[in-house]
Amino acid sequence: MTYLSATPTLREPVKTLREKGADSFHAALAAVLAAGLDAALEAGDHEKAITFINRGFAEGSPQIGCDLLCRAIAVVGAARTWTVQLAPLTQVPRQSGRQSS
Repeated sequence: MTYLSATPTLREPVKTLREKGADSFHAALAAVLAAGLDAALEAGDHEKAITFINRGFAEGSPQIGCDLLCRAIAVVGAARTWTVQLAPLTQVPRQSGRQSS
């Protein structure tokens, strides 16, 4: 006798090795940056804290940077002015179809 499930199961899409590696890298980077940020905030070194937040944006992802910034605001308060620098977008020079002579 065979029983069928009444509700279909939803499966997550299978990730490639590159995607799994990126997820692993970002998780490790986020943990290291969060620990450094916490240490800097505990020491009252706001310049160093901003450096960790900037690294989250530049070397991690917008989500990591935002998470670190929110973490800092929760500790220090929103009254402090936080100046962070977003990483520039990588721009590939475009070549037009025409060649100038």
